[in-house]
Amino acid sequence: MAPERYEESLQEFLIAALFARVGEPGTLRGEGKTASFAIHRSLGGGSCAAQVLLTCTLPQGRTLTHTADMLVTLLRGKLLAIDLKWAASEIEPIKARAFDMLLLKQSLGEKLWGMMIYLRPAGGGITGEQAREICFPFDQFFAIEHQDPQNPAAWVPILDRIEAEIGA
Repeated sequence: MAPERYEESLQEFLIAALFARVGEPGTLRGEGKTASFAIHRSLGGGSCAAQVLLTCTLPQGRTLTHTADMLVTLLRGKLLAIDLKWAASEIEPIKARAFDMLLLKQSLGEKLWGMMIYLRPAGGGITGEQAREICFPFDQFFAIEHQDPQNPAAWVPILDRIEAEIGA
């Protein structure tokens, strides 16, 4: 399976798992790149959607967009941008996402919280530690290395962290 399709498949899994934890019953809509749901009112309300464009303003006034794999928008004004990256054999895709997060944080300030989830099977891509060092602009970094990323147990700490941030 191509890395892009694998990322999409894991994004679908993550949206469904997050919906089961924090979603308002009956609000899950779409699938894949169009998936979305409402955040439960008891957690303050808001929405979660796949493939959302975020815009930042560069110092000279031009704008730049970044597509977050998932974006949680909370009614209290907080944004949780979650990116998934499958085993980059080259460093540039990771650097590009880190640079985007750096610019987004400069533009959007404290209301933006970013998470990178780096998935690396045995023998593929740069190490999780290398990716972590590059992804310093993200508030939270998780590497799933040498595990089956379709194993739900691998996602428990990630889902716990996202849920904690939604409830914070």
